Amino acid sequence: MEVINSFFSNIKDKLTNPFFGTLIIVLLIDYWELWYALFNFDEGFTLNDKIIFIENYVLNNITFWSFVWNIAQAIIFMFAGYLIVVGTRSIVLWIEFYLMPLITGKIINKNVVRKKEYDDVVKEREEYFDQYEEQRQNVRNFSKTIDEQTEQIKLKDQQLLEQSDKLSHTIGELDLNKERWGQSQKLNEDKDRNIEVLTNKLSQLESQYAFELRRSKKYRNLFFGSENTSYYNSTVKFPPEIINKVKELKNYGKWNGFLGLGNFLEYGGSIGGELITDMVERGIIFKRGEHEEFTPLGLIIWKYRKIFENSNSDFGPE
Repeated sequence: MEVINSFFSNIKDKLTNPFFGTLIIVLLIDYWELWYALFNFDEGFTLNDKIIFIENYVLNNITFWSFVWNIAQAIIFMFAGYLIVVGTRSIVLWIEFYLMPLITGKIINKNVVRKKEYDDVVKEREEYFDQYEEQRQNVRNFSKTIDEQTEQIKLKDQQLLEQSDKLSHTIGELDLNKERWGQSQKLNEDKDRNIEVLTNKLSQLESQYAFELRRSKKYRNLFFGSENTSYYNSTVKFPPEIINKVKELKNYGKWNGFLGLGNFLEYGGSIGGELITDMVERGIIFKRGEHEEFTPLGLIIWKYRKIFENSNSDFGPE
């Protein structure tokens, strides 16, 4: 059903199209004999005779060039029709809007005003009225603004009085703060003297730290220098302090924890906080910011852990 509706709708569009409508009229006029013969054959003609007549007529009269001429005629007629429509419409408009008002103005009484002039006057009066209302609104707005400004001036005067009171109070506080500043100045002088004392102590500590650092480097070179590592191949060659710390770790069952801690510091991973706290208390590691590092003692034990690990017989209970 939709196909049939679409077909007839398409035909309707073609028939209502100016070009196709004109072309159909041209075809009906140029080949009127064919259309007339289709519906008016004599009674003696058979169907075959009718078909032969139509074929002969089409072959003799309808050719490609004749169809092209039909299309050209349709375009010419359509163009001429549009010219007629445009021309007649232009004449009607000219007569209605120019000639008739001109004749009317010449014939009728001078007291009669043309509608265009009347409309122009009405439009101009409405424009003046709108401008008048706009100016009235501006005056009302200006008056309202003046009232608001007057209220703001009163409010500013009130605020000025309040600020004057605050200024007097502030001056009083300033005098009090000046007196307190004198007292603070004296305290600062005492603090400066204390800072000077602390600075001297800090210089002494820095000197001591530098000395300890040099000694630590010398100490590290003694155990970690490439020319000395081959010397420490037995537990008997280590100082008593190191031997006693290894004994302490083994006797208290902390040796495996120490090895795990060393792997954690060297390779990363996770480790319990209790073990870290215990090793800090035993002087094996120390905290630097959020990280842990071996103390020189812990680093020596970790460096030579295999020697201490393989010499369990030397570390019995004290």
